[in-house]
Amino acid sequence: MGFAVSTAMSIRNILTIWGFVIAAIASAVFIFSDDWLLKYKDTVSAEPTTPQNEVASEASTPTGVDNKPVASPNSKPIVKKYSSVSVFDAVKDEIELKAIIKDMGIKAVMAKLVAESNGGSTRDCHQEAHAIGRDGYKIFGEKAFQECDASCHSGCYHGAMEGFLNEKGTGDLAANISHVCDLFDTRFGKFECLHGVGHGILAYVDYDLPEAIKECKNLKDWFGTVSCYGGMFMENVLTGQGLGASTKADHATSWVNRADAQYPCNKIDQDYDVQYQCYQMQTSWMLTIYNYDFDKVAKECLNAPANMISVCFKSFGRDASGNSLRNVPKIIETCGKVPTGNGYRNQCIVGAVNVIVDFWGPSLKGQATELCINLTDPATKDICYQTLASRIPDLVNTVDGRAAICNTFEVSYQNKCQNI
Repeated sequence: MGFAVSTAMSIRNILTIWGFVIAAIASAVFIFSDDWLLKYKDTVSAEPTTPQNEVASEASTPTGVDNKPVASPNSKPIVKKYSSVSVFDAVKDEIELKAIIKDMGIKAVMAKLVAESNGGSTRDCHQEAHAIGRDGYKIFGEKAFQECDASCHSGCYHGAMEGFLNEKGTGDLAANISHVCDLFDTRFGKFECLHGVGHGILAYVDYDLPEAIKECKNLKDWFGTVSCYGGMFMENVLTGQGLGASTKADHATSWVNRADAQYPCNKIDQDYDVQYQCYQMQTSWMLTIYNYDFDKVAKECLNAPANMISVCFKSFGRDASGNSLRNVPKIIETCGKVPTGNGYRNQCIVGAVNVIVDFWGPSLKGQATELCINLTDPATKDICYQTLASRIPDLVNTVDGRAAICNTFEVSYQNKCQNI
């Protein structure tokens, strides 16, 4: 997660964009609802206590695919007993992480990361997955794309993408991006690729939001454009929070305003697709202003334009799910703050269930179903299952794979899967 950037762009600028793309994606996670063009950010919990790294006083220096030494003269010894090393600790030291990946392989390291995060239930793992993919590509080349998976919000793919573009970005950038996106055989995977472009464009144009909107419009089709918008607005909010592609002062965004919770949506292009994608991210900025008081944010959504109120509450559900690390009781409690009229509370559930789907991607089993099962209002439960069923074809291409998810539904709702 083609790219209509002029081929006259210098190599340096091309690589700069993609450096921003991946750095930004590593800062966040996403959902994609209805047309599933929705991104979101999980809150990282406090780091758990982990075993101390065991090191050898003398260690060989691993090399990457370019045959350059991984270690430097001043680096600490390479870890030998990898099973006792926390991946969350290892990602803080590139030398250590490369050694672990080279020894265990990308798949095993990713599995270890998911286990250490308790399936993402105790802490977010997207940034760490990104580091695994990035360093994995340096070691294994394009094989990294085969070894990565979509767990932890597809962070491993994002990191591998960075390595690919740093190596292949000297030719036609649009063709290279198309090549990378075409590696994904699902709509879910292709969106992951295109969403990242929005992050990179906004960072590249120095957080000039109107200019970034114009660049997104230059992409080859509607799907690419709206995917780009989502990444762009996500990048804007994250940068306003100090978490974007660059936290340096010279890359700050002026398109956030602590005195106006509707900004920038109320001051930019009023095109429907632009507004939709803006409000699908806006509650993240509202929460920043209101110190994560969901009651205040629920009231603020009612101040959005009439045709964007439901979109705002969908974004509210995205944040309810992301900030709780997809905890079902907490999601239901938070969505309970949303007014029941006009289907607003249902939209909160739609946003929330999509977060769960997007965290697991093609590895989804019954995690999102758990939310639907625990809903008591029949109409809301029906919307939950309908949303979940509509996402399955985008995640999995096989009949058996789709059936495995559908079979987790309550029996009376399995008919939602009839046409997928």
